[in-house]
This record gives sequence, structure tokens and C-alpha cells, in this order.
Amino acid sequence: MSADNRPVSTECTGTDTAAAMASGAAGGAESALSAAGAAAASGVAPLAEGVDRMKKLASMLIGAGLLICVVTLFFEGGLDRFGFAYLWGFAFLWTVVLGCLFFVALQHVTHAVWSVVVRRIAEMFAAPIGVVALLFLPVALFALLPGSFSVFPWSDPGVVTGDALLEGKRPYLNVPFFIARAALFFVIWTLFTNFFVKRSLLQDEGVGGEAATKAMRRWSAPFIVIFALTITFAAFDWLMSLEPHWFSTIFGVYIFAGMTLVGLAVITIAVVWMRAKGRLGDRIVTDEHLYSLGALTFAFTCFWAYIGFSQFMLIWYGNIPEETVYYMHRIDNGWLGISLLVVALRFVLPFFLLLSRDAKMNPKLLVTTSVVVIVGQFVDLYWLIMPQAHSAAPRLGWQDFGPPLIAIGVLIFCMARFLKRHRTMAVGDPLFKESCEFYL
Repeated sequence: MSADNRPVSTECTGTDTAAAMASGAAGGAESALSAAGAAAASGVAPLAEGVDRMKKLASMLIGAGLLICVVTLFFEGGLDRFGFAYLWGFAFLWTVVLGCLFFVALQHVTHAVWSVVVRRIAEMFAAPIGVVALLFLPVALFALLPGSFSVFPWSDPGVVTGDALLEGKRPYLNVPFFIARAALFFVIWTLFTNFFVKRSLLQDEGVGGEAATKAMRRWSAPFIVIFALTITFAAFDWLMSLEPHWFSTIFGVYIFAGMTLVGLAVITIAVVWMRAKGRLGDRIVTDEHLYSLGALTFAFTCFWAYIGFSQFMLIWYGNIPEETVYYMHRIDNGWLGISLLVVALRFVLPFFLLLSRDAKMNPKLLVTTSVVVIVGQFVDLYWLIMPQAHSAAPRLGWQDFGPPLIAIGVLIFCMARFLKRHRTMAVGDPLFKESCEFYL
């Protein structure tokens, strides 16, 4: 059945009329008013209900997380435990936000039609990149105060002195350059996030129209190249350098795969939840759109497995002690169970849950898989970070959950703030009607 013969809801048609009017050079004010009216009629206007409950939930999570963090500091070894737990929570929030930013750029560079009706959700989760930048400040503090925090061993002159390998890496692994690189990364990510998100939002008001879409498509290709470079070096700096003697050129790709997966997971959960609540119009987001989200999740699940296995296999085959030590730290002393859990949550379960075509269209199954992916991201990051803090054996206590609770709370709060201010769908995009009619 083709898209042209498929019945279209009146909401899609009315919204597209507004979007088409908005794309013209004349009648901008009238177009914006029409778009606003159509958006309200189709249930995609900024939310007035439920936002306060979301903010209350977010405040409770952030408050509980802060309390746990403060109490942890009073225990023996509390500074180190807080440092590694904070990096765990920060890394989760960073991967979610950057994963959603990549999704936005990917849709523009591929000129995707199907995703127009769900792209605003990804823009919503990408928007708080400035908040992530502020939350990086404690991570920078860990490098600046190696006497108090042992998170980054290379930042301690006493550790570096006499170590030939670390001394050789000193031109790159030094605190001023570490902070300067992070500042550059966040400037680049913030500029591009504002570029994509603000132009999409202005289209809803009748500003930009097709010209804005072309501009976003034109800049999405170079951004993806810059994105690949910046997240790779950020992964080297913030995660791989926890074990400064070890290195892997594929590590950045591994982080990218997990980043994209968790971004897709939060987008999928938000889309299914908002569709069920009628916040994405009436029958605008269809099973075909859900299938596309499920197919992308399935594809990146396989990609993550390929990259993860490739990294492990090459190191295992080479059998060089300087390389194998990284995996030995994650196999010995009780860490093998965590390693197997990572494989189960990141590949085995999502792969079989989404294997069939029907599963990719089933909202409940998509949400279940997305929750598995999010839990898998937390476990994967724990597996990457915590062996440096608990080399004798895995150790997960209540002291570790403060920063992750803060990260989840911040994400929910930013989501609520965005939904209260902006429409839930990109009704001003020239391809909105065509996206409504998308049919496999």
C-alpha cells in the first residue's frame, strides 16, 4: 500500500497546511498563527498539564541524589567513591544527550522523511547540552585535585614521575590540555545543538521554512565528521584515561555505539509514552514510525556487538600484556559476571526482543527493550569505570547511586521545561505532511 493511497488524519493535513504556508516568503505572520492553531488542534501544542508533576519527580530524584552524595563524603574513602560514582552518572547523561544530538544530525544528513514527526523528541533531549557542560566541572576538579581524588592517575605528578609510558603521554595527558579540550568539545557541541534545535523551533513560528531545512542538511554532514572526532577524544580523555597505560583506537567507536543506542532508547520511550497520552497528535505517529525506531535500535545493537567483539578479539589474538591487562581487570576477581551481564543487556536481550518485524511495532515490547538498553548503558559504563575503584571485586552500594539519580532527574527536569515551552512535533518542517503519510 503506498503513502499516496493511505488515509491521512485531518490533524496531519491541517498541520501540513500551516507548515506549507510558513515556508513561503509572504504571509509569515499569518502562517505562524495558522501553524499555532493547527498545532493546538492536533494535540502537539506546548504541554500545560503534567509538566509540574515531572518537575516534582525530577526535584525528588535530584534531591535524593545530592543527599546521597553529601553523606558519602563523610565515609572513609568517600571522596574517591564519590568521584568514580559522579563520573558514572555524568557519563550516562553525556551519552544520552550526545546520542540524541547525533540522531538529529543523522536525520538531516540522510534527508529522512519518516523521522520528522519524532525528531522534536530527539531535539528535546539534545537541548540540555549546556547543563551537561556545567556538570562537567566536578570532573575537571577531579583532574585538578589528584591529592583528593584518584580518578585520573595521570594527573598526579607522583604517579607519572618515573613511569616511562606516562611521561611519554604527558604532552597529551596533562591537566591544562585536558580542560582545554573539554572546553572546546562543549563549545562545538553547544553551537551545533543551538543551530539545529533553534532553527527547527523557529520553523514552527513561520521563520526559515525550506531554507532552514536546507541549511540544517548542509551543515549536518560536516557536523557528523566533527562529532566523530570530538566524542572519540572525549571518550579517550574521560573514560579510557582512567587506565592510562592502556589504549585502543576502537574505543571511541565503542562509546559511540553505546551512545547512539541509549539515545534511541530514551527517544523511543518518550515517543511511546507521549503518543499514549495523546501528546503527539491523533494517529500521527503510527506503527510504521515505531518500526523505524525499533529497526534503528536493532541495527545499532548489532553494531555495538560487532565493535565490542572486534576490540576484544583483536586484543585476545594479539595477547600483548599491555593490552590484555584491561580485560583481565574485567574478568578476574568477580568481574566476569559483570562482563557477561554487559553482553546480555547490550546485545543478547535486545537482539532477540526486536528480532521479528512485529516486535518492532509493538509499543510495550519497544519500551521493554529500551529499558533493557538503558540499564545496559548503566552497567556498561560501570564496567568501564569502576574496576579502577574496586579492583579487588565489584562493589555496588547505595553510595554509588547518588550521581545517577541526579543525572536521571536532570534529564526529566530538562524534558519538562522543554515541553512546557515548545511544541512536541516539528509542525513547521516542510516535510511534516509527508512524514505523517509515511507507510512501509
